[in-house]
Amino acid sequence: MADEPPAPTAESRSAENAALAASTSNYVYIRSDDYSWIPARVLEIEDGEKRAKVSVPKYRSEAAIQSDGGQKASSFETVFVELKDYANSTLMLQNVNEHGQLKEVDDMVDLAFLHEAAILYNLKARHVQGKPYTRTGDIVIACNPYQWLNGLYSTATRRHYANALVWKTGSHANTLASLDPHIYEVSAAAYRGLAIDGNDQSILVSGESGAGKTESVKICLHHIASVQEGTAGQFDIDDESDDPSASRATNTTSTTSTSPVVQRVLDSNPLLEAFGNAQTVRNDNSSRFGKYIQLQFDVEDPVNAVYAGHTMPSCVLAGSKCEVYLLEKSRVVHHEPEERTYHIFYQLLASDNAIKAEIWSGLEDTDQESFCYVGHTELNTIEGLSDQERFHKTVESLALVGVKGEKKLTLFRSIAIVLQLGNLVVEPDPEDEDSRAIITSQDELKELAELMGVESNLLESSVLIRTIEARNEEFKVPMNATQAKDSCDAFAKEIYAKTFLWLVRCINDATCAEKNYQSTPVSSGFGTIGLLDIFGFESFETNRFEQLCINYANEKLQQKFTQDIFRSVQNEYEAEGIELGEIRYDDNTDVLDLVESRSGLLAVLNEECVRPGGNDKAFVMKIEQMNKGSPSLVRQNHYDAFEFGVRHYAGEVLYNSEGFVHKNIDTLPKDLKECATKSSNIILANHMEDDSMMNASNGSSSAVAKKKAPKKAPQKKGGSRSLQKKGSALVGQTVWTKFKGQLTALMANLGKTRTRYIRCIKPNTMKQPLVMEHKSTVEQLRCAGVVAAVTISRSAFPNRLEHDTVLDRFKALWRSNAQQREARQNAQETTQDPTAQNKAMADDLLTNAMHDLETVSKDGTVIKAFVMGNTRTYFRAGALEFLEAERLKHLGFWAADIQRIVRGFCKRRIYKRLRALAVVLASFFRQRRATKQYQEMRAAATILENWVRRISSKQTLIALRRNHNATRIQAMWKMTMIRPAFNKQRKAAVVIQAIARGAIQRPKYRVALHQFKEDQKLENQVRALQRKL
Repeated sequence: MADEPPAPTAESRSAENAALAASTSNYVYIRSDDYSWIPARVLEIEDGEKRAKVSVPKYRSEAAIQSDGGQKASSFETVFVELKDYANSTLMLQNVNEHGQLKEVDDMVDLAFLHEAAILYNLKARHVQGKPYTRTGDIVIACNPYQWLNGLYSTATRRHYANALVWKTGSHANTLASLDPHIYEVSAAAYRGLAIDGNDQSILVSGESGAGKTESVKICLHHIASVQEGTAGQFDIDDESDDPSASRATNTTSTTSTSPVVQRVLDSNPLLEAFGNAQTVRNDNSSRFGKYIQLQFDVEDPVNAVYAGHTMPSCVLAGSKCEVYLLEKSRVVHHEPEERTYHIFYQLLASDNAIKAEIWSGLEDTDQESFCYVGHTELNTIEGLSDQERFHKTVESLALVGVKGEKKLTLFRSIAIVLQLGNLVVEPDPEDEDSRAIITSQDELKELAELMGVESNLLESSVLIRTIEARNEEFKVPMNATQAKDSCDAFAKEIYAKTFLWLVRCINDATCAEKNYQSTPVSSGFGTIGLLDIFGFESFETNRFEQLCINYANEKLQQKFTQDIFRSVQNEYEAEGIELGEIRYDDNTDVLDLVESRSGLLAVLNEECVRPGGNDKAFVMKIEQMNKGSPSLVRQNHYDAFEFGVRHYAGEVLYNSEGFVHKNIDTLPKDLKECATKSSNIILANHMEDDSMMNASNGSSSAVAKKKAPKKAPQKKGGSRSLQKKGSALVGQTVWTKFKGQLTALMANLGKTRTRYIRCIKPNTMKQPLVMEHKSTVEQLRCAGVVAAVTISRSAFPNRLEHDTVLDRFKALWRSNAQQREARQNAQETTQDPTAQNKAMADDLLTNAMHDLETVSKDGTVIKAFVMGNTRTYFRAGALEFLEAERLKHLGFWAADIQRIVRGFCKRRIYKRLRALAVVLASFFRQRRATKQYQEMRAAATILENWVRRISSKQTLIALRRNHNATRIQAMWKMTMIRPAFNKQRKAAVVIQAIARGAIQRPKYRVALHQFKEDQKLENQVRALQRKL
């Protein structure tokens, strides 16, 4: 054994096996610049297995591309593919049957070849069939269908998933395998996990704008609220409507009959949409903030439930709490022409004049174009409801959470203050050489001061003058027009942000279980199901501070996602009885270190915010110098001084740091803060410094608006959030530091829960149903971490098949029928379990078939190219490709025998046919000779008959001519004889007619003549009289 060469490893054989499999005309996917991945078929391997010659089917459009073996292709093109451009020099195999048709699966874990291209085409095959949901293990992938799908969200569907996953006992995995993928399985599983297992749950919904994140959260929210009502028998069985709004109304009505808190929980979500959603180029109702909704449940202890005789512990929805993250404040003062600012502005301006007058007289007879921050928009209807109709629903929802009366007016007046701030016109003072700013729109200023409840002079000075502290002294520094306008915009953004947080606190006061649950809790604390609707990974042409914060949040979530996937793979391998030591995967620790370390982006940016003269260029220079060894930082020579790149888990993103320092500080001038505290509006006066999501007590948010002096007098050494403080005191006040604190708390909360994932995919940018664009979908799959999940799950064993599938697919690899019978007999003698028998037979089959791939470790242990699990066979890299090649080779041997028999049969058949044809040919020759003789005799007889017929016909013709001439002579004679008599009679008739006409006309003539004479006589008399007169 020592003299023998070492056995080749499985990895070293990977490329060879793949090439061998490909050379037998396998169906594969190849990369495409236009469509990411396209199907093809390998014809042969050339140039020493370095490139492949493939046939690529051409389709009429991207939507028509599918894995169908080219059956619907318009043409084919032969191209050459360099194998070195693919991992392990292996082309991606298609999951197709023997006819080249894609084998679509509900759970993509069941794909024999699981990779990026396989995921793409499986999703596309389901999407074009109107199946928006697909699962990958515990992950549900939701493709936005952009159309209504009948029955998908009906009461019967909700009841079916609730019964199968919550109320019926049995194996969850077996039950899930029998159900079609659906978002209801996530919400039902979360409820069951909380009620039965007693573990807090969380559902993470992610995706880019327009992918359907918010709608998915609402669907889960309504389903959980309906499931917690009880068993399926308690559903309204008469409600079979497919309309989700109708079903939600039914659920809400039935729930509110027992718990008004549930209705508040359900209606608080659209309320947040009104104040936090806006129209973008990608989505008409896009969430411009992240939110984490924690549904609170009163969960019964399982032991107490058993003693009480309950089949399962009770789990009643008691309330909810909501946390919001990173509201897009810049949209308040600026938005692109084709977009809109937040919905509430348009709703308020579309309301009736009487309502607007009650809020503020300055809103009367105004519309969108009356305010600079809003402007003209073509869109007035969102999801079938106009802005005016949505305003009424917003007011109703506000009333449900206790915001009504004067409290409601305070809220809308703060919104009106934001609108009016945008109408202030700040220009340079023409009489001041230093370009000191003045407010030229004095009428607008006075109206704003009246609305805020402050003096106009105070407001004007707060906008135009900034107070600076130095060495315990204060200096009043006039600002130029640009600075004053920026200060005004910052004030508007801060007011809106604090108003939004104030509303969140009101909602939490109205929905949290601690303040609203009336029943006696059956447990010491409340269980939670969290629903996280977070902004997805973003990469635009120009990426700013907001994108960096968003992508940082996604990196943290991706880290947890990776850990959860790793744990699920561990659980799967443990369930299958497989060793866990071979799982390897790449995490995003390097990126998080680049952001969070002491020399990372966060620390350097905070340092620039503290340092006098700190700027964006210095920030980029420092991070480049301090993080040269980081593999995640990208800095190239052609980058601008403000540009730097980061290698995120989803790809490389180029950031432009202009405005980073300013946005990270994001503080209001002291003068505007003090002006706000003197406002009669309670939100401006008391809540401009409050960043919390919950009120300390009921009284903190319910007291309405009587102007009060600030409890704390301004300190001489700066305000409560003074930027002059050094070190950590300032760092704690930066936007990114606060966001990191929120994110850390969120991750800590998520770490205590059993997390489930919904990945929303936007299939196309045109919002067309049943259409999927490949490139954008693949990018979203990468950003959603689905590809990373596949990489982790298949790191040790890239392919897996069921035992019975192995036996059926590779049965040609048995050396003989006797070996197969012997293996079956041994398996039956060993165990009576059919699954175990299949496992034993598959092990025997694969051991013999892949003996050449076995390796020997240093301790002498034989390592096979596969591992037998309890229900599946797991293959190492290259093993399944080798099996496919061997299968095709053995099928070729069998095919040769079959061809020999078929060829003999075909030749004998041809001989018999030729002999029969010879007999037929001879008889045909004899027939032709007899036919020719017969035809000659028939022709002679025909000539003779013609002469006879000619003589007879000639005689007949002569007789006919004679009769014809005689007839003509007779006719002429008769005409000659009768013509004189006819002429005589005609003349007599004319004479008679003349006499008759004369007899008729003479009396008439006499009467007319007499009348004429009378008229002449009368006329003569008249003339005579005239002459006399």
